Amino acid sequence: MELRAKSITVQIIEDHEIFQHGLVRALELAGNMEVVGRAVTGLAGMQGVRHYRPDIVLMDVNLPDINGVQLTRQLKQEHIPSRIILLTAHHDPNQTLYAMRSGAHGYCSKDIGPIELINVIEAVSRGSYVIDHQILSAEQFDTWLNSQVQQASRGTRETSTGHYVPLSPRELEILTCLTMGMSNKEIATHLNISQQTVKNHMTSIMTKLNVNDRTQAALTALRNGWVSR
Repeated sequence: MELRAKSITVQIIEDHEIFQHGLVRALELAGNMEVVGRAVTGLAGMQGVRHYRPDIVLMDVNLPDINGVQLTRQLKQEHIPSRIILLTAHHDPNQTLYAMRSGAHGYCSKDIGPIELINVIEAVSRGSYVIDHQILSAEQFDTWLNSQVQQASRGTRETSTGHYVPLSPRELEILTCLTMGMSNKEIATHLNISQQTVKNHMTSIMTKLNVNDRTQAALTALRNGWVSR
């Protein structure tokens, strides 16, 4: 009696329902994949991942509440073994590095075709990493990551032209408040810190992002998917 291969279980987190439906249809083509959960917000998706423990989490970077990169970091901190593939509508090398350092196993454009998407999921389920169209082994990924971090750090020191510099969790919290239109006083009250601390963090944020004001910092954060819309 021939044994049937185990299906790859997938949780989809995508706030555009038409695109989400398209993802489901694409996975149906594979024949060896099972969508065990679907969500349109990051928080709902996180609960689904905790419950189903899928092999793969297929997730949009930009979500209505917590963005995909933040959610990736949270799931990794909880040591949930699911492998995460992030989908983005806007390719950006800085965002790619940020996403992969947060614990993602794959980072792909949302214009990916159905067959290529299936190949990406199968590769990630086997333990590989996928960045754009490249499939990397764990060793190759480590080499890529180290090289990207060194380039980013070197570029920032030498030119200060906006190369990616990782932001701290507190800086991301402040950026999130900033995109909601909060003043320094409101941010301080919301996060239970002093206004001077908020000012210090804002200075650090603007230096790291190489921007001149709060508005530019907020736009950069939104464009790169570092905070949710």
